Amino acid sequence: MSKVFQFIQENIADKLAVMSENVILQAIRNGMMVTIPFTIIGSLFLILGSFPSPIWEEIITPYKGYLDVGYEFTFGMIAIIVVLSVAYNLGRNLGLNPLNSAVVAMITFTTIQVEPIDGGGFALSTANFGVTGIFTAIMIAILVPYTMAAFQKMNLVIRLPGGVPSYVSDSFLSLLPATFVILLAWAIRVFFGFDVNAIVGVIFSPLVDGLSTLPGILLMCFVVLLLWTCGLNGDSVLNGIYTPIMLAFLAENSLAFKTGAAIPHITADGFFHFGLWIGGTGATFALVLLMTRSKSKTYRSLSKVCLPAGTFTINEPLVFGFPIMFNPVVMIPYILTPLVLSAATYLLMHFNIIGRPVIAIPWTTPPLFSAFLVTGGDFRAVIWQAIEIIIAICIYYPFFKVAERTKVAEEKLAEETALTNA
Repeated sequence: MSKVFQFIQENIADKLAVMSENVILQAIRNGMMVTIPFTIIGSLFLILGSFPSPIWEEIITPYKGYLDVGYEFTFGMIAIIVVLSVAYNLGRNLGLNPLNSAVVAMITFTTIQVEPIDGGGFALSTANFGVTGIFTAIMIAILVPYTMAAFQKMNLVIRLPGGVPSYVSDSFLSLLPATFVILLAWAIRVFFGFDVNAIVGVIFSPLVDGLSTLPGILLMCFVVLLLWTCGLNGDSVLNGIYTPIMLAFLAENSLAFKTGAAIPHITADGFFHFGLWIGGTGATFALVLLMTRSKSKTYRSLSKVCLPAGTFTINEPLVFGFPIMFNPVVMIPYILTPLVLSAATYLLMHFNIIGRPVIAIPWTTPPLFSAFLVTGGDFRAVIWQAIEIIIAICIYYPFFKVAERTKVAEEKLAEETALTNA
C-alpha cells in the first residue's frame, strides 16, 4: 500500500499540486470566491420570490417585480463580478496595479458585448453580463493582465518621473496597453463582427458537457478525494476548474426556478452537499458519528473536536487527527462513500425524485439544512440526505472497526508499558 501512495504522490499528486500553484488558476480560484456573497444574496431574493408555498406566493406576487431587481443585480451581473475579481487577482500576481488590470479588463469585456442595432450603429447588450458571459469574462480577465505585463516588460509604456504620485504614474503606465487591448476588442467585435461569446462557448463546451454527466462528475470527485488522501487539499487544487462551470449551471437553474420552468442541470453548484460534503469532503460526518461511540479513548476524545466542526462541513481536524491522509485503512471508504452517494443522488435528481440545486448557500451549512435550502425547500431531499448519512455509516463501519481495534491495542500497550515503568 505504501508503494501505491508513493506512485500516486509522484505521478499524480505532485503534478496537480504544481498546477494548483499556477498564477492563472490561483487568480480564477480567488476571483470566483468573490462571487459567493453575491450568489447567496441573489438566492435570498430568489427564495423570497419563489418559495414553494401557495399562501406565501399569494402574499408575495404583487412584489415580485421588486425582488427581481435584487436577483438581476447579483446573478445577472456574475460575469462583471468575475472579470473584475479575476483580473484584479491576476494583475496582483503579475506585479501590476491590480485595480488598473481589473478596470481595463472590465472595459474590454463590455466592449465586446455591443450588438448592432436597426438603422446602423451599435448598442451595449447586457445579455452576457450574467451566467452566459462567465467564460468570456475569465478569458478576458486572463488576457488583459498578461498583455499589460508584456507591454511593461518590453518597456512600451509611459513612465513619469519618480516624484509623481503613484496613483498618477500608474494611470499613465497602463495607458498604452489599455489603448491596445480596448482597440483590439473594438476591432474584433465592431469592425470584423466576430461574436467572441459564441467562440468561447465552443472552446469550453467539452469541459462543460463533461461535468454535466455522471461519469464526469464522479471522475472529478475521485481526483479531489485522491488528492486529500495524499495530504493535498483537493478542493482547492481543482476549485478554479469546476467552480465557474457549476456556478453557471446554478445560475441557469435559479432562473428556471424563478420562472417556474423545468430545472435543466443536476451537477450545479450545491450538488456536492449531497455526498461529497456531508460533514466535510469525503462524507466524513458518518465517521465522526462512529467515533463518538468508539471503544477507543483517543477516537472518543477526537470526536469531541470533530463533531462541532463536522456539523459545519469542516473536517480538517479529522483529516489530520484521525488521520485520513496516507491511511490505507480509511482510504477506501473515504473515496468510495462520496462516489456511491453522488451517483445515487445524480440518479434521483435525474428522475426528479428529489429536487435539483437552485439556491446558493454557504458551504458550511449543516447537513439536512443544506438539502432543504439548496433545493429550494424540497423535503424529499432532506429525507434523502438523512438516508445518505446512514448509508455512509454502513460503508465506513467495517473499516472503522479495523482502525479501532488497532488503536485500542495501541492504547492497551501504552497503559501496560506505563504500569511496568511505574
